[in-house]
Amino acid sequence: MKKVLFAIAMIAVVALSGCSKPEPKIQKRLVMCGDEWDKYAFTYGADGKITNVNRNEGERTWDFSWAGNVGTAKYVKEGEDKGNWVLTLGDNGFLKTFANEWGDTWAFTYDASGYLTKIERSDKNEVKSNCVWENGNLKKWSRFEDGAEQFKIQSFLPDENVAGIFPDACDKAGVDRWLFELGFCGKPSKNLLDQAAWDGSEAVAVQTYEKDADGFVTKVNKVYDGGDPEIYEYAWEVINAK
Repeated sequence: MKKVLFAIAMIAVVALSGCSKPEPKIQKRLVMCGDEWDKYAFTYGADGKITNVNRNEGERTWDFSWAGNVGTAKYVKEGEDKGNWVLTLGDNGFLKTFANEWGDTWAFTYDASGYLTKIERSDKNEVKSNCVWENGNLKKWSRFEDGAEQFKIQSFLPDENVAGIFPDACDKAGVDRWLFELGFCGKPSKNLLDQAAWDGSEAVAVQTYEKDADGFVTKVNKVYDGGDPEIYEYAWEVINAK
């Protein structure tokens, strides 16, 4: 499965003599992400597949069972069983279709490199978002308002997106952000998002980051149109270090 459950960082170490040593591989996976209102904790099985998603310490939970490329998640909200979510992965290891407890269904299209290019509400035959990539970064993505397609234009920092986070998730497509952050929705942008604005708008969202010693983002500070920062946090666990 291609980057479905964890991020892989390649960190180069240079000896004091100036000679390069083999690059050690440090693998970490996401154990928490969220903002001040909603935080999601993640549990994995021995095979590395997600087994539980827990929002706000049990307010909502998704318990996963897997049969091949199909994941069925029992969704419980405030102690009440709401039904199942069903995630079907394609041959590329990314989400092909996703259905929630009501049967609302989304379909996902990717290019040959594994980058998301389109999200549809397949049960309604509606395109929800189109994505345009350039040099491994999501340069723009769209939403639809009153039938008109509007694009958000994005620029990127030189900083490598080591952890594979999704601060540029298509949040108007109706797909929960944690599905992006777990890597289900295709490859992330190569670099960290810098600024984003709707085409024709002067209101700009600017992102700054805090990272751990391995370059994994632990906090995103998003300032929209000069307002107060919106903070999104991440926590990681090491699953392999050599």
